[in-house]
Amino acid sequence: MPQDPATSVDRSDSEGIVDYRGRFDLSQRRFLVLGGGQGMGRQTSHALAQLGASVIVADVDRDRAAQVCAEIGAAAAAVQVDATDDAGMAALAECAGELDGVVDVIGMARYGPLVDITDEDWLWEEGIVLRHAVLALRHFGTPSRIRGDGSITFVSSVSGIGSSPVHAAYGAYKAALGSLVRSAAVELGPSGIRVNAVAPGFVLTPRISTILDADALEYTRTQIPLQRVTMPADVASALVFLVSDHARTITGQVMVVDGGATNKYPYDMSGF
Repeated sequence: MPQDPATSVDRSDSEGIVDYRGRFDLSQRRFLVLGGGQGMGRQTSHALAQLGASVIVADVDRDRAAQVCAEIGAAAAAVQVDATDDAGMAALAECAGELDGVVDVIGMARYGPLVDITDEDWLWEEGIVLRHAVLALRHFGTPSRIRGDGSITFVSSVSGIGSSPVHAAYGAYKAALGSLVRSAAVELGPSGIRVNAVAPGFVLTPRISTILDADALEYTRTQIPLQRVTMPADVASALVFLVSDHARTITGQVMVVDGGATNKYPYDMSGF
């Protein structure tokens, strides 16, 4: 005889209710932020600390890192490192000890027509976009460096997913970074290490804010479906989601954070 739906118990839905607020709690956890001295790195360092984590702020400019640590307080420590230098990254891994995660926000573009990009520009772009990510995985991608259920998270770009004029070198290496994230996720997953990336579109970083006038910024805003310019804090919010327990089964992914701009055709980034 069929049971009354109002009185029957669905045994298939027996999972206990999760503490969803608690999944954002990063207390007792330690993170390293590479490129933490300004912009997205500064915001990410603050976001991690506000959620309870202790943070090592690493930057090529020690004064920038120290300033961010002064803003955060006792939960942060500054270190200087050239993240494209193998020996420097190895030394950082030794002194950092065991971590719960690494967030690598390093990246920059030299814009120019493809046919005009010099060998020096290609090499520079490889270093500032891809090499530090390879070194981060090499020196931190083991259970002795990252605790189980830990993470390594990068900042990629929509330039590595689509294409835009004058972004050829930058886009090529950001695309390679996406492939690296997927490969690392497969290899490091059995050790409990998740590897992901955030792919911003246009972000009003300190560097970009100095080169765009008010008219260019307003034009950019109108090209975004949400009509809202992405700020470094918006990227930091996506990064802390990916390192938190809310993303405990997310790995090998590149999350787009661009206000919906890449859903349009075309998304002209040639002026950046």
